[in-house]
Amino acid sequence: MFNLGKRPIKKIAGKIHLWLGLPTGLVVFIVAITGSIYCFQEEISALYDDYKYVEAQEQAFIPPSRVHDIAGEIHPGKHVHSVIYGDKTEALEVVFYEAEPEFYQLAYINPYSGDVIKVMDMHNEFFHIILDGHIYLWMGEIGKKIVSYSTLIFLVILISGLILWWPRNKKIARKKTRFSWSDRTRWKRKNYDLHNILGFYASAVAVIVAITGLVMAFNWFAEGVHTMAGGEKQVEFVLPENESTKGDAIKAEQPIDVVWQQMNREYPNAEIIEMHYPPTEDYTIYAYVNFSKGTYYNSDFRYFDRRTLEEIKTEQVYSKLEKASFADMVLRMNYDIHVGAIGGIVGKIIVFLSSLIVGSLPITGFMIWWGRHKKVTQQKRPGGKQKQKEERELVSAV
Repeated sequence: MFNLGKRPIKKIAGKIHLWLGLPTGLVVFIVAITGSIYCFQEEISALYDDYKYVEAQEQAFIPPSRVHDIAGEIHPGKHVHSVIYGDKTEALEVVFYEAEPEFYQLAYINPYSGDVIKVMDMHNEFFHIILDGHIYLWMGEIGKKIVSYSTLIFLVILISGLILWWPRNKKIARKKTRFSWSDRTRWKRKNYDLHNILGFYASAVAVIVAITGLVMAFNWFAEGVHTMAGGEKQVEFVLPENESTKGDAIKAEQPIDVVWQQMNREYPNAEIIEMHYPPTEDYTIYAYVNFSKGTYYNSDFRYFDRRTLEEIKTEQVYSKLEKASFADMVLRMNYDIHVGAIGGIVGKIIVFLSSLIVGSLPITGFMIWWGRHKKVTQQKRPGGKQKQKEERELVSAV
């Protein structure tokens, strides 16, 4: 066991833990609690999402071009980001998204008839509000920066906390990993144990969640992780532009339909095929193919010149799965690891419990600090030390 019990090291760690923890405590609490709620977004939403399903029929789905026309009638002039195709019992999910000013809505359409089933304003959707708090603190880009840097600070707090927790020997280690309360255990001791012991058990998962969060927060952090894993590709997702010129002939009247039909032929067992409409005529048609619902890493990302329909190869992490290196997989699996989806329902439960504990740490930590601060204040008062001595003697006599 490493000797981290020396006073100078623990004293420095204690100062770091305190003075970084106090200003970031509220942010950590909000991010942790909203994250724990969002872990089960799919499972909870499944309890009331009947509008996402239709009766299966033995006929072809309507193509992306027709979906685009229907979407244009729902929200004229708004950019249609993509359409998601599932199995025969699932409605088509049409995504409307514009960044400035932000416009984010979903429309669910019958894949056989094209009838509109439901239109949702995502700004009023419960889990979108939760996610907005988790990423932005409900404060836009300023909130995102606060969350990002607070997460970076939280990683330092976790490390300093482990140094403070680290026992001198195995005997003390046993005491620091189990609750030994009795009827006479005071609430201050219980609060200290909740912070110390639960914090230790949650720390391993919390470190992983914090690191994966930083990968999404900072491009430089993602590049560093990718490089350390031996990667050399571009880590930021970039939609490629067409390689053809405006004068090149268009092979099909509806290029996106041709690409969609190709995806159906190549991936007959795909769970999801999402077709993205080019934001302008300069960009490619982007097809996202998912092989396992509930996770995102197990997917192909394909890009096609919208004029020639030639596939465009990219040197980025987000391309075909078969071409992904170990370093690429580390980044592709990052989100699934962050929310616990990589381990299925068990992984989500682990992240959920860890996030709840992390959310409690700023509260229990503040109570520890407040108790000590109050004690120091009382000692500075006239007769303070003598009064505390008398109180200890009275308690021991009882």
